[in-house]
Amino acid sequence: MASKPAPDNAASDQADQSELLGLVGYNLRRAYLVIQSRFDERMEKHDLRQAEFSVLSVVKSNPGINQKALAEALVVAPPNLATLLDRLEARGLLTRQRNPEDKRAQLVELTTQGAQLCGRALKAAVNADDAAVGRLSVAERRQLKALLRKIFTD
Repeated sequence: MASKPAPDNAASDQADQSELLGLVGYNLRRAYLVIQSRFDERMEKHDLRQAEFSVLSVVKSNPGINQKALAEALVVAPPNLATLLDRLEARGLLTRQRNPEDKRAQLVELTTQGAQLCGRALKAAVNADDAAVGRLSVAERRQLKALLRKIFTD
């Protein structure tokens, strides 16, 4: 029994993904992998993960935010947020204090070191975004962000 000759074009090595490429979720995931890879490369020198950067960024924009509001803003379960805050507090990047008006709540603020790191990390994140979506025009980037926000906002 003779075997079928292998095609001599490189395209034959490519798997047909046409059905998957017709799904928004698959396209989002593939784009996310590119963006996340670039982000991770640039955050490595700051020793920050995406979740930690997100915490610092929201706290920077909302000094004195309570943990509940922070968890809701980041869509993170409170126990997971507590672990993140423990790690960032141990690094001297933020502080937590009891709310004088509601002793059950803790208020979160960046330290000077945390604010400085957040500023440097934000520049790295913008650079990562630019590298990941470099093929898109400024208008296309703006449109993409607006369309994505429509998916997750009310």
